[in-house]
Amino acid sequence: MKIWQLLSPKNLTRGDRDLPALTSGYAKVKITRALLSESDAAVYSGAKKVKYPVIPGRYAVGQVVETGADALFNKGDRVYLADATDNEEAESGVDVAGETKDGFYRDFVCVSASEAYALPPTVSDEAAFLIDAVATAEKIVDETGVEAGRHVLVVGGGLYANILCQILIWHRAVPVLADNNAERLTLAKKCGIYYTFPYDDTLRENLLRITGGMLADAAVYFAFSNKSEPSRVFSLVRRGASAVFCARTEKSVAINLENAMKNDVTVKCVSDNREYISSAINDLANKAVTYGEFTFKQSSEEALPAALEKYAEGDASVLNEEINIFKFIF
Repeated sequence: MKIWQLLSPKNLTRGDRDLPALTSGYAKVKITRALLSESDAAVYSGAKKVKYPVIPGRYAVGQVVETGADALFNKGDRVYLADATDNEEAESGVDVAGETKDGFYRDFVCVSASEAYALPPTVSDEAAFLIDAVATAEKIVDETGVEAGRHVLVVGGGLYANILCQILIWHRAVPVLADNNAERLTLAKKCGIYYTFPYDDTLRENLLRITGGMLADAAVYFAFSNKSEPSRVFSLVRRGASAVFCARTEKSVAINLENAMKNDVTVKCVSDNREYISSAINDLANKAVTYGEFTFKQSSEEALPAALEKYAEGDASVLNEEINIFKFIF
C-alpha cells in the first residue's frame, strides 16, 4: 500500500508498505478522504512527540473493498474511521491515530468493528468530518446535565463551539455564544444560533438580561486558539453551575479557581468522545446540524506536504477554530 510517513519532524516521505493479511472479523478499507487536523500539524512539526516512523492522519473516511470472515461490514460500505481506540498496554489506555499508532495518510487500512463506523447514505463525506465535533458536543451536553430551557454560555466561536450550540438547540437548551471574532458570530447567526455576543465587559449584562438576572446555568470554554481569559466564565454562571473546559489535543490552560470556589462551580474537562460517535452519526443523519454555511476545501494528495508545512510554521490551532476543513483525496 502507498503511505505518507514521517521519519523525523518535518521529514515526510512517500513510500510503500505491505498491508497485513485480512483476518477474521476485519475489513479492508480504501481510504478516500483524510482530514488535516491540528494534531497532524503538531506531529509533523515535532511539537507532539511520537515514535518514528509514523503515518500521520487522525481523521478519515473510506469504503470497504474486502471483508474477512465474520466481519460486521459489507463490501461497498462507506465508513468513518475511529481516531482513537482502546489499548490497555498504552500509557493512557488509548491509541490515537497518527500519534501512538499509524494514522490514515495511506490508501488502505484493515479495521475491525471497533475501529470503524458505517455511514448511512444521508451522511455525506463532508458531514462525516463533523462527527468529531458533534460527538464532543454530545459528551459536553451529558457532562453539563443541562435540561431543556437552560442557558449555556459557550466561549469560542470556532467550528466546535458552533456545532455545540446547534446540538444544544437540538436538545432544547439555550446556547449563548461569546467570541470576539465578528465574522464567526455572523456565521453563527446564519446557522440559527440566536444569542451571540462579544466576549467583553458587556457580556455579563447581556446574560443577566436574557436569563432574568440568573446568569448562565453552565459554561463551556474551548481551549483551542481561544485567547479569552478562561477563569472569567466562573463569574458568568449561577451559583452551583458547572463549567467545562474542552480540547481535543493537549493544551496548557492556566485557570484561577477563586471564583469557582466562591460560587461552588463544578469544573470538568472533556477531551475524549469515543462513546458518542454513534450518537453523532445519528444526529447528522437526522439533520441536527446545519453546515451549509461552512467552507469545505478539497485538495489533491500532492498538496499534503505543503499544507502540513504551512500549518506547522504558523498557528496550527486555527485548524480547529476556523470553519475551513481540508481534505486530501488519495
